[in-house]
Amino acid sequence: MKNRIVWIVLSVIMFMASVALILYYLWGNGYLWKAKKAPAAQTYAEFTYPSIDESQMASLTDFTTADPSAPSDPDATPEPVKPIDIECPVDFDELQSTNAEIIGWIYMSSPEISLPILRSHTDDTWYLYRDAVGQYKRGGSLFVEHEYNSHDFSDPVTVIYGHRMNSGAMFGTLQATLSEDDYFNCDRFIVIFTPGVTKIYQIFATLPSDSDHILYYNDFNAEGVFDEYFDALFRETGVDVQLIPEAKPKQGDHVIVLSSCLWGDRSKRYLVFAKQVY
Repeated sequence: MKNRIVWIVLSVIMFMASVALILYYLWGNGYLWKAKKAPAAQTYAEFTYPSIDESQMASLTDFTTADPSAPSDPDATPEPVKPIDIECPVDFDELQSTNAEIIGWIYMSSPEISLPILRSHTDDTWYLYRDAVGQYKRGGSLFVEHEYNSHDFSDPVTVIYGHRMNSGAMFGTLQATLSEDDYFNCDRFIVIFTPGVTKIYQIFATLPSDSDHILYYNDFNAEGVFDEYFDALFRETGVDVQLIPEAKPKQGDHVIVLSSCLWGDRSKRYLVFAKQVY
């Protein structure tokens, strides 16, 4: 009788543990829900947190890009992108006095993202689990890798990494928002503020991907690699693949990639590609 009770208790414990593991797996991979709003506490009290209203955002993106239907010379050298003349709401003197490794600030109105971008001088994993002032934080920070990208977003392709937090923090709202059916009904922009200039990027592709390191396997400074990579990208298909062919970049353009974990499979990535248009 005693042994039977022990086996019943152990069976119940094992059953509950199995249920807990299943729920944790579903929660961790985003099967239970997708956050569409970042938590309100996503601020840094140590320095000024920029506030940008919709009128400011409109002035940032109030320009006309080249008409994709107009004939163009494929051999022509792309004209250099001019910096936008607008007052930057980010106090980089204050930010960099707190942490000199803050290289920029990313702003999106949909989804709502307004966060610093970090670049460690020595350790590309440093900000994986540290905030913008270097303290431990499970959600980490948005960051680029010093081994592959410069501090001023001047490379052909710059990859910005961020965790997909179930709370919606960091890049937690990217996939849920950008997967909405009507998201690409109008131009969507990403603004990168830097100490020197403000740069505006237009989103042209979103898709799930494997975990291969984009910059390790592709030297975008080498002849032909840039066009070859994006030619292949625009051949991707699938229900979660969204491509804007008229905004496809070409050699000489500058692209940023937002990279986070894929909902449903944390071993894969969800990528957002955007081309600098101003």
